[in-house]
Amino acid sequence: MTHANVLLQAVRPVAAVLAKLSTGLLLGLLASCATTQQDVVDGPPASTAPEQLAPLALVLDQALVAAAPPDYPVAAFERDALYQLLVAEVAGHRGDYATALKKYMAMTVETRDPGVAARATRLAVYVKNEAAALLAAQVWSEVEPDNLDARRYAASQLIKAGDLEGAIVHMAAIKALGGLANFDIFAYRSAELEPPERDGLLRAITRMLEDYPADPQLRFSQAVLLEQSGRNEAALQIADQLLADTQNLEQNINVVILKVNILKNLQRPAAGLAFLEASLGTATDNRRLRLIYARMLFENEYLAEARAQYDLVLAEVPNDGDILFALALISLEQQDDEAARGYLQQMLRWNLRVGEAHFYLGNIAERQEDFVTAVREYRQAGQGYEYLPAQSRLGALLIGNGQVAEARGHFESERSDHPERHDQLVLVEAQLLNERGLSDELFTLLDQSLAADPDNIDLLYYRAMAGERFDRIDILERDLLAVLKLDPANADAMNALGYTLADRTDRFAEALQLIQQALAIKPDEAAFIDSLGWVQYRLKNYAQAAEHLRRALALLDNDEVAAHLGEVLWVMGHEAEARAVLDKALETAPDSLKLKQVLEQFTP
Repeated sequence: MTHANVLLQAVRPVAAVLAKLSTGLLLGLLASCATTQQDVVDGPPASTAPEQLAPLALVLDQALVAAAPPDYPVAAFERDALYQLLVAEVAGHRGDYATALKKYMAMTVETRDPGVAARATRLAVYVKNEAAALLAAQVWSEVEPDNLDARRYAASQLIKAGDLEGAIVHMAAIKALGGLANFDIFAYRSAELEPPERDGLLRAITRMLEDYPADPQLRFSQAVLLEQSGRNEAALQIADQLLADTQNLEQNINVVILKVNILKNLQRPAAGLAFLEASLGTATDNRRLRLIYARMLFENEYLAEARAQYDLVLAEVPNDGDILFALALISLEQQDDEAARGYLQQMLRWNLRVGEAHFYLGNIAERQEDFVTAVREYRQAGQGYEYLPAQSRLGALLIGNGQVAEARGHFESERSDHPERHDQLVLVEAQLLNERGLSDELFTLLDQSLAADPDNIDLLYYRAMAGERFDRIDILERDLLAVLKLDPANADAMNALGYTLADRTDRFAEALQLIQQALAIKPDEAAFIDSLGWVQYRLKNYAQAAEHLRRALALLDNDEVAAHLGEVLWVMGHEAEARAVLDKALETAPDSLKLKQVLEQFTP
């Protein structure tokens, strides 16, 4: 006899009784050990663990005891549905949660019974099956709309799924049912939304404010969404009102931060600093505010004042790596190397942000021309954001000291130790060799890397640009064509090849076609428009060239674009305009060789 038949035989003696029980009563018994969810929607509280679920025998005993006629209408399960639910219960009791959830989800969809949906929801949340939890919670809230737990689970799962606009419907229901609805969660999650979704959520919150105009969390969420949408003045008005309504700064700390961000957006840093300074005077626990104040002072280059604020916090938490690091950076900005070294060494003693500490100790040693110490410190830099800059500085020091072979050996070793960073390290080494004109070593490195990975578009593109740098147009054309074969819509490769053909050869027709293809993909790309202007200049279509170059310069204030426009205008006889364009460009790029070359070319 199969296991299924054994179970069926065991069930038959009580099936008749069970069939008379209401669905709500039976599943209420099945879920009798489930914990009640708290009045929060940061996510449901820990649901009852499957191993705590009522054993099947106990459920059957309770069902038999409760066989007296209920005082409300009943709807019996179909025989097969009852069997499937009992299989689910047995599976859950044995720890086979996958089978239990599968059966409960099937019965949730089939029966749309609130008890089954509740059971399925809690089990899905426990085993972290988000898709199942969302579906079950939505069914539960649909068939039992006045159940606070159902609404909370549905809101929580929708928030996790990123459907904030859908979640707010359930939050409104929670509020209407007398539960605690933490509307401010929408403010904290809204930064993840795309603009259309954010606009939809803002409309939903604005509608809710018609019913709950005094709800501070709704108003805060509205202000955050307005700020994220660029409507800073409207957001500031709401923030000021929230601050006026609640004098307790600790309750309004997030509103304070929001107002500071709004003032920064409005380019009013002085007002933001004054507001923070005033807020510090009324806060009881003001460490968080003081850190915000210190960072804002630093951002606005009030270094001494920022350092004083960080020192106050450091006195309270002397082993805080973030504070020590901030003080080290401020000291470096103030060119106080000894103070910076002290903070960084303290970080090492406390084992805090060690990799970054070594990197900046390397910076200090390099600035003081202590080659040995700098190399040693850079070698100990960590694997965070400082890793690649440390490798670059280490390689530069070795090459600058004539130790090219040692530098290349170091990069080879790093690539072997960190294969996940292989391409990045190749490009760092290539850049160092490129900058120092070591073309043989550069092309050897790139050739070897591409031999192992011939379809690497980044390396192909870099080798193409290196070809242009060392007058190897054949390499540039070969590699850019290879890029386009791998990625036919690569507009950057089209433009780079087209511009080079226009600038360095007489193949103007090919160049024009490539640049036009690139612009068809990115019609407002300033660099591409500059290329179009330049190829028209080479074709002697001066009026068209000037038109395109003026547009490019309006989009991108760049010395090369200005040099191109200046040259075209000079050739057209518009010397005064040409000189004005070049002089203006020199104000922002006084060391530009391109601008100086054009002036020397056309100035007697």
